Amino acid sequence: MSDQEIPVTDGFDFPVGKPDAKGYYVAAGLAEQEYYERFKAWHPGEDWNDLRGGDSDLGAPVYAVAHGLVVTSDSFPAWGNIVLIEHLMPDGSRVWSQYAHLQERLVEEGQVVHRGDQIGTIGKGAGDRYPAHLHFEIRLKSMPANQWGLTRDQVLRAYAEPTNFIKSHRPGAERLEITVDDVDEVFVRSESKYWHEAAYGYKGHTYWTWTVSEEQGEDCWAEWRPKLPKAGLYEIFVFVPRRYATTRSARYQITHRRGVDVVTVDQSRYYDEWVSLGAYAFSTVQPGYVRLGDVTGEPYTRDKAQRKQIAFDAVMWVLSRSEERAD
Repeated sequence: MSDQEIPVTDGFDFPVGKPDAKGYYVAAGLAEQEYYERFKAWHPGEDWNDLRGGDSDLGAPVYAVAHGLVVTSDSFPAWGNIVLIEHLMPDGSRVWSQYAHLQERLVEEGQVVHRGDQIGTIGKGAGDRYPAHLHFEIRLKSMPANQWGLTRDQVLRAYAEPTNFIKSHRPGAERLEITVDDVDEVFVRSESKYWHEAAYGYKGHTYWTWTVSEEQGEDCWAEWRPKLPKAGLYEIFVFVPRRYATTRSARYQITHRRGVDVVTVDQSRYYDEWVSLGAYAFSTVQPGYVRLGDVTGEPYTRDKAQRKQIAFDAVMWVLSRSEERAD
């Protein structure tokens, strides 16, 4: 099938609790250490469960997250029923969404689906071997439907974290994005001799430094100060590069119209990926910004093999609701 016959995506919704995952939560995430310690495998997606627990979501509907082409609809050992959908992005790139352990498959290979179409129901895997849940993936590379057993680095290269990917690609008539890169005038950083630069990250550039302990005190810090054209509720995303981001405790401070919040991000989990910090109200007159420093609470060591790195890359504001609905 040609690209012209595959509808270009107009945004992504969640695969359960249509369209915003209402009533569901992520029980296991992408490449989580806890999952590896329990199952000795790096998890390549998210496991979605009903908030009511148990098998309460058995047979619940599963939806296509975006327009696309069904490239696999089949049954596999252990995995059970799988549906794999290819998506054509507006910029011409492709991603794939996969839905596994299904009780029923309601689409066939070669079928074009649209965002929100039901493509199956939640199951328990082949032979009902698992508690009922949806194993869901967003893939950045074309791979066999039953791909498994990759290293952590391979998983981070080939898969996006589904929740963050969907949040940064939601549909909407009004799409306002303000991105502050680490080379823009509204990006401000401290004068320190411990800054480093690297050809990685958003637009091929990032600043980074070593993390320091609470006792040492902050030396390297940066602020992203956007000039927002419209007041409203904005979701904030930070870009985490594939290299020089090994800290598990990057503390992003968000100053917004209603106060200050701090969100801790495990940068080591991401590979050239936008990560959501949540949604906050901003005005066009009251200063609002994101701040990040090199104090993470992690122990400092002179051994560079054990020391943590923290990256300072781009920050993006995405308008969720304009001013008249922001409160």
